[in-house]
Amino acid sequence: MRTLIKVLFLTCVLGSWCRAQVRPLRIYWVDVEGGGATLIVTPAGESVLIDAGGYDVERDGARAYAVAAQAAGLRQIDYFIATHWHADHYGGAIKLSQLMPIKRFYGHGSLPANVPEDPKFPVLMPAYRKLTQGRSRILYPGDTLPLKQTADAPLMVLQCLASDGKMNRPKGVTSQANPVCRKEEGSRPDPTENAKSIVLKLQYGRFTFVDGGDLTWDKEAQLVCPINRVGTVDLFQIDHHGLDLSSNPVLLKSISPRVVVVNNGPEKGPEPNCVKTLRGLPSLETVWQLHRNVHTGPELNTDPQFVANNEVECKAQFIEALVQASGTFSVQIGQTGTRKEYRPR
Repeated sequence: MRTLIKVLFLTCVLGSWCRAQVRPLRIYWVDVEGGGATLIVTPAGESVLIDAGGYDVERDGARAYAVAAQAAGLRQIDYFIATHWHADHYGGAIKLSQLMPIKRFYGHGSLPANVPEDPKFPVLMPAYRKLTQGRSRILYPGDTLPLKQTADAPLMVLQCLASDGKMNRPKGVTSQANPVCRKEEGSRPDPTENAKSIVLKLQYGRFTFVDGGDLTWDKEAQLVCPINRVGTVDLFQIDHHGLDLSSNPVLLKSISPRVVVVNNGPEKGPEPNCVKTLRGLPSLETVWQLHRNVHTGPELNTDPQFVANNEVECKAQFIEALVQASGTFSVQIGQTGTRKEYRPR
């Protein structure tokens, strides 16, 4: 009997110890000066890079590599997802691929022949085609990445909610009409690549993160109207760097984010209507910015302690979120900057 009790006790203790050793989910926002580059590292050690900057291909690719290799300890990128075909979202992958392998490529459709509003397209897309060598796959609404799961950790699902302007209705989301919806909130059609952005939802146990690339006003409304396809989220990367072409109030009110990260640049975002909407959200606890917008004052910037880079000439500090299996998560500037913890909702 004593032996049995001892075995049960040791099993309990060792089981708790093993669960405590589950590595956290990590999310990094790379400073690419107003483009997009968001790196996810799963508890199983797999990596998903959503966009890679590309205003300055050499700079942004090198910065993505520095965060991936030095901060995250990676040797390769397992999945690269270009949310849409604008230079500041896919161009940096060209340089990054010269520094570490990228194993798989995804986009919202076949690589396009032309994107008229992007002056860098004629140079960057041929280089990206050469990089992918016909291996770029299409992510359709409802698709999920085949991420490895971790023992003693919650289920992790990274799902595509929207792609190429089309929306998905994920399982488990109510079909009941969203009471937040108002007709006037979805009346700004956008003919550009931005409206085709891939929207990704990462669910890890009780924790939810959403990245919508540069999704714009009209499609933001379609994402949550007439039904809310997203649900509520803990952590939200603001669409389109905080520009007023996006940040539709009906989206933000519907998903009720607790924490928002603005992946902006020193002369780009967040803009007045975006800031006004965010500050009016009852759910919101903190806004973090990659940069202080140097052209505006405190009225359009978050509290300075939550800004990673305060000057144009900066050290390119990243922002990191660490998510525990319990659903508790923290956000921190770099490895030594401001840190704040958030308990499960």
